[in-house]
Amino acid sequence: MIRKPDYERGRIFVSPILGCNAQCHFCYIYDKGYKKKAVKNGFDIEQVIMYLNSHESFQFESDGSIISIGAWGDPFPRYSKNLCYHTISWLKKLAELGNPIQIMSRYELHPEILEEIVNVNRYYGHIMYSTSVSSIESFRIIEPYSDSPNKRLASVSNLNKAGIATNVMIKPFIQGVTDLEVDQIGDALMANGIKQCVVGDLLLDETIKGKLLSDNLLATSNIYELEQQVLDCTSGETYELNTSIEMNRFCHALSLQGINVFKKSSCVSSFILGKPNPANYIESDPNGYCIKCGVCE
Repeated sequence: MIRKPDYERGRIFVSPILGCNAQCHFCYIYDKGYKKKAVKNGFDIEQVIMYLNSHESFQFESDGSIISIGAWGDPFPRYSKNLCYHTISWLKKLAELGNPIQIMSRYELHPEILEEIVNVNRYYGHIMYSTSVSSIESFRIIEPYSDSPNKRLASVSNLNKAGIATNVMIKPFIQGVTDLEVDQIGDALMANGIKQCVVGDLLLDETIKGKLLSDNLLATSNIYELEQQVLDCTSGETYELNTSIEMNRFCHALSLQGINVFKKSSCVSSFILGKPNPANYIESDPNGYCIKCGVCE
């Protein structure tokens, strides 16, 4: 399989691995033909570097574009060390550019992979590692082959202690699931020393609707009034997102626990780096992503 990089509002998305064995019921990749078996991207890292060099909007170095790794497949599938090291080889090459890099996984990281990430990092915020949590109690229903949230969060904690910038994606926010676990999720973040998180809307294509409805985790009343938004990692393609006031209440509750809550991971990177977000949401923000954190002012 081949997937070229995607670019949207100051972020470049690259995927060393295509497809994912975690089979999360809210994942958008399966509706696009990506498989449950993870494979190496046929568009290799040398071609990616050439693509970046020729891209008219990509900016190099620490003040430049954010590189996000793993949009179309989990970059660190624990069951395959070979694939994990394949991602590390990409990470090393991309780190040479100096740009801020985001990378996340729904698996616990091998100790050797943790060490490799620490060794690649050149400055605080150069590598930002995260994992994703939508539910602690119901994760096995909606993420049948992922590692447990506690194991994932332990990897984030270990990297945080080693001086790597971290955050957690509360993403997607599933109304009636995620919001009911706000205390558990907040406690888990604080227990692992996590100070930043991103809370994101639930994307609903036909595949995801069917799976979540069959799981009894999606009310039929929630699938008719949907908001159309561009998904960054799809080069401008529009998707239906399920937004709700409950998500805003959830964000407020987490912030009361001392956690910085954002709506975009590019904003977290910018906050950590103390540099304006290349996406420039402060000037153009039709979907209300900017939380006025002060970095871009």
